[in-house]
Amino acid sequence: MKILIASDTYLYQTNGVVTVLTTLVNELRQLGHEVKVLAPADRRKSAQMNDDYFLRSLPAFYYPDERLCLIRRDPLLEEIKGWKPDIVHFHTEGPVGRLAIKIAKETSAPLVVTTHTDFARYVFGGLSDSWPVQALCKAIGKLFYPATKAIIVPSEKSRAFPWLQQYSDRLRVIPNGIRLERFQRLVTASERAALLRQYGLADRGCTLVLVSRISREKNILEILRYFPALLRRVPEAQLVIVGEGPDRRRLEKYCVRKELSGHIRFIGGVHPEEVYRYYAMGDVFVCASTFETQGMTYFEAMARGLPMVCRKDLCLVNVLDNGKNGYVYETEQEFTDAVSKILMDKQLQEAMRTEALERVKKYSVAGWVERNVAVYEELCAKSFYAD
Repeated sequence: MKILIASDTYLYQTNGVVTVLTTLVNELRQLGHEVKVLAPADRRKSAQMNDDYFLRSLPAFYYPDERLCLIRRDPLLEEIKGWKPDIVHFHTEGPVGRLAIKIAKETSAPLVVTTHTDFARYVFGGLSDSWPVQALCKAIGKLFYPATKAIIVPSEKSRAFPWLQQYSDRLRVIPNGIRLERFQRLVTASERAALLRQYGLADRGCTLVLVSRISREKNILEILRYFPALLRRVPEAQLVIVGEGPDRRRLEKYCVRKELSGHIRFIGGVHPEEVYRYYAMGDVFVCASTFETQGMTYFEAMARGLPMVCRKDLCLVNVLDNGKNGYVYETEQEFTDAVSKILMDKQLQEAMRTEALERVKKYSVAGWVERNVAVYEELCAKSFYAD
């Protein structure tokens, strides 16, 4: 099958959408499908790298590191049209998504979209629930969704987005998959201890780990604000923050001001193939974000067998079973109670580890890719018989 994957973010960024895209593209290619990728270049010049097509772009005004591809014509676009894909699957509601719609129309290929992001909150933050923003999102949706034959969402939370409700007949919930083996590689006790020492931390079984893009919508500041209360309960507690982003400097300054730097380490960005080592540093995974539509780091942490303490959110339904593989919280008291209970009870830790490893099995890459391909085949068959 000839599959065109289109996205406004790819390769030169580190985020959940890029992780999902690269996994899907690589798996489809390994299965023998002919896959081309259309995405913005990280510069003002178009380029082709094998079957990846990068279109010239400009920095986005609304978010750091984002790129806007505003072109309508390019030799690379003509080459893709001449290739005549069997299916077009776009992953972001942006300019490249609009180009994907145009390509699908001109080649008569069925069109699929996976919507990964609550783009009302992504662009408008705290104003996302206001009626003007919701009205604007519905209007934007009308630019993307009417031409689609299927809309894939990764969770029940994203199925409920207001701007998707008028397209409920074509919604498909397919949770994103992860490569379990990537996060389950062996890390010995001595390797873990050495990695902690490298960052000036002790191996006392009281390490929290947070893996995230460091940006305001991830709500990392909440964990930092709660940390003094946790230290009063567990003085040995320490936090490892893995990731990079525009909010890092502000959060580091906050830690200095609050005299938390002795307990909290900002690791920075790490190579995706190495991130499993940093999960292995932790005894508990923590997350305060309510921005996720699915949240791949939840599944990465479970694949590592980490108990989780996460802010209550709809995307955790059927993922975090309170008291089984971790706890959800809504207040500082609930956060400190949950973390201290796990850290102080090794038997509970082991039970939660076992539950996490069992629960994450249903989010394997193989099953996820198979369900995406099933959608492609269904739509291609319908298109064939319609013709």
